[in-house]
Amino acid sequence: MPQIQYKHTRCCEWVRCCGGGEPRPRTVWLGHPEKRDQRYPRNVINNQKYNFFTFLPGVLFNQFKYFFNLYFLLLACSQFVPEMRLGALYTYWVPLGFVLAVTVIREAVEEIRCYVRDREVNCQVYSRLTARGQPPGSGLGPQGCNSIMGR
Repeated sequence: MPQIQYKHTRCCEWVRCCGGGEPRPRTVWLGHPEKRDQRYPRNVINNQKYNFFTFLPGVLFNQFKYFFNLYFLLLACSQFVPEMRLGALYTYWVPLGFVLAVTVIREAVEEIRCYVRDREVNCQVYSRLTARGQPPGSGLGPQGCNSIMGR
C-alpha cells in the first residue's frame, strides 16, 4: 500500500492564521479513500474574487478605499445639506455615478470571464491513477460537468 507522509507547515510561525494549532503529520493513502480521516477541499480551480452576495459591497469598498474617490463621495453627499449646496445635484452625482457604473460593469465582465475560464478548466478530461499507477479510464471534471470518474 503506497502512502505519503508529510508535515503540514503554516505560512507564518508567529501568526496563528493557517491551521490554528500545532502542526501534525498527515498520512495520505493512495487508492484507498475510505481510510481518510479528514475531509479535504475539492480539487477545483476558482479564480473569482467575489460571489453573488459580496460583489457589490466588494466593488464599492475597493473604489472608496482610495482617498479621492471617498472625497468625491463625501462632497456629493454634502450637497444634500442646503447650507452647503454649491450647484445642482447632478453636477456632483452624475460623474460619480458614471465612474461607479463603469467600474461595476468592468468588474462584472471580469468575474464572468473568470467563471467561464474556471469552468472550462474544471471540466477538462483527466486520467485518474489507480494504486498501481495505471490509468483505468478517463473522466470529466468534478463539478456538474457530467462527472464520470474511472474506478
